[in-house]
Amino acid sequence: MIRGEGTAFVRGVTPEEVFDFVLDPAQYTKADTKMVWVTKLADTSDGMIAREDGKFMGRFPGSVITRYRWKRPTSIDVTLEHGVPRGLHAWFEIEEVPGGTRLHHVEEMDFGHGLLGTVYDAAARSWFAHSVATEVAEIGRLLEAGERGRGPEPPLDAGA
Repeated sequence: MIRGEGTAFVRGVTPEEVFDFVLDPAQYTKADTKMVWVTKLADTSDGMIAREDGKFMGRFPGSVITRYRWKRPTSIDVTLEHGVPRGLHAWFEIEEVPGGTRLHHVEEMDFGHGLLGTVYDAAARSWFAHSVATEVAEIGRLLEAGERGRGPEPPLDAGA
């Protein structure tokens, strides 16, 4: 298994603004170099099912189906529903602190698949850890620079 994490203190920003930024694909993909786009496929009672299109190690395209569960505005939890890795778990903890908001983000991936997974983990471990730490710092930088997100998309049947 490989793991990456980062923490940022984002000055002058509310937990709601951090939450909305993370759940807006147009904003989030500015910070996460592993992610190309997130497409909501279905609503759930506590979040959504989505397709995440990304680039492994910054160059190999791939997609996974994930389940997002959230508690506005303090937590977002993402788990693998379908895809090549054996396991994927990511979470965001968002906490109001004096002067701003603390964001803590962790991503864990278990590629699995025997020897291929062992080789992948060895090759990707450092890149993955660095990528997640850089992503969190970039979220903080963009928010402090005034960037804002729209938050989660409205329910798919909202216009019906």
